[in-house]
Amino acid sequence: MNSSMNYYDLLGVSEKATTEEIKLAYKKQMKKWHPDVNKSQEAPTMAKKIIEAKNILLDDEKRKAYDLSLKQEVHNNYNKYNYHEKKSTNEVHKETRMVSKWEYFKEYLKFGKASNFRKFLAILGVGIESFICFIIKFLLIGIAIISSYGSYFIMMSFNLLAPIFGILLLIIVGTVLTRGFMETITDSTVLILALVLVGLYVLMLLLPVVSRKVLSPKVFDILYNKIDINLFKKCVGFKE
Repeated sequence: MNSSMNYYDLLGVSEKATTEEIKLAYKKQMKKWHPDVNKSQEAPTMAKKIIEAKNILLDDEKRKAYDLSLKQEVHNNYNKYNYHEKKSTNEVHKETRMVSKWEYFKEYLKFGKASNFRKFLAILGVGIESFICFIIKFLLIGIAIISSYGSYFIMMSFNLLAPIFGILLLIIVGTVLTRGFMETITDSTVLILALVLVGLYVLMLLLPVVSRKVLSPKVFDILYNKIDINLFKKCVGFKE
């Protein structure tokens, strides 16, 4: 028998055992484990634990306290082995409680205690703010697409017209060598041509950055959570 067993298991009785049943069980176990009878090395330890079990279980107050400790141990073990399951259950519960803006609005119109006129104003307000936010989203996506394709178009133009740009560069260099730097840059035609080339190159580098920034999660988070949802809450009179 394992000495780490609880007192009821040591004596071989149930947790609802009567005083008489505990006494009989104690005598039975002591006949088996008393060191004068059992010469094994485990006998002294077992006899000591059996006496301890009898003393606890025959004392009403000590037995109540012991029973509570057993229940607490079972509770702790349950939490230990079911923690992840409980956690995932809570997460599912949270997910099921989350509703979209339109689901909330539907419930508001159906069950809200506001007057019909107030609900009409809510419909009007939500419609306007949703349309405005849709237009902003459409413009942002449009700007991002134009920026992305614009950069690609400029890059392809540079690649396709590289020989022409090379000739123009040679012309500019030749003009500088023959006419001088100051006279060359004062020539409006040459200056405009140089500025156009430099401007297009800079634009090719900047447009992809603009596209990424416009379509970044941060921009849409601000648009949705800071503008769209806040305006929606104002329209339906939502209070935290």
